[in-house]
Amino acid sequence: MSNTGDKMLLYLAENINGFLSVNNCTEAEAARGAGLNLTTVNNWICKKAYPRWKNLIKLADYFGCPIYELIEDPERREKGQRFLTQWQRSLLATDRESETVHSLLVEICKADESTDEETLERMLEYIKAINLNKTCQTMPKETL
Repeated sequence: MSNTGDKMLLYLAENINGFLSVNNCTEAEAARGAGLNLTTVNNWICKKAYPRWKNLIKLADYFGCPIYELIEDPERREKGQRFLTQWQRSLLATDRESETVHSLLVEICKADESTDEETLERMLEYIKAINLNKTCQTMPKETL
């Protein structure tokens, strides 16, 4: 195995573990959800085998991420965006459309233990209201 191959396996294992952690799921749940064999996923996490592209695509689809996020060096991404849940990805999609939402998400990402929960909850409620308003605006009037 080459040094590049070793790094790819290391990155893949780190990234899978990161996505498992943020999505609060087990290897078995991820394997089942992606339609993969548990042994296959475990071999990737233990750095014993290279994935086939079709299987890597299935796992990326399960986590709702692009393939490159499974195989790239996790340290190259911004710390706050290393591993995102599908819900967080949908918020970021909204973020691209609204300067206000973007500003709120930046503040939420900067939050630490000293940030009071009420402030964070108000920010999230505001983002949800913007999303709901956008959905209502795109719905035909007869359904409202």
